[in-house]
Amino acid sequence: MENTSPTPQKKGLGALTWVGIGCGGIIVLLLIGGLILVPKLKKFGEAAAAVAEEMKTNPTRATASARIITGIFEMAAEDAANKRYTVREKQGGKLTTIYWDAKANAPATVEGDFTAIPAAESAPAPAAEPEPAAK
Repeated sequence: MENTSPTPQKKGLGALTWVGIGCGGIIVLLLIGGLILVPKLKKFGEAAAAVAEEMKTNPTRATASARIITGIFEMAAEDAANKRYTVREKQGGKLTTIYWDAKANAPATVEGDFTAIPAAESAPAPAAEPEPAAK
């Protein structure tokens, strides 16, 4: 005996429809994310360019500025004349001082405020003693 009953119609949406809906949803989320992130990335890029330019004139300040633009640190104290800057971690309050190390001829960091800088490292290089005149 043959089964002559009609096959029941499918209910709901097909698999390809669900795949299309999922891909469409991902595209919409990416567009929304792009609209939110593009202005922030542009602002960050401009700040990074300013830090790169500052690196040429005052690398110690540029090092402090690079930490500040991340949003994790804030400037606590600055002494531009002696090229030393103290930044504070916003959440923990930990202080880090960036200073010009005369021996290494480069910026260096130390935990704490200006008093934590080793005295010999932050002092300007001594002037060379003049040679005695020939008689």
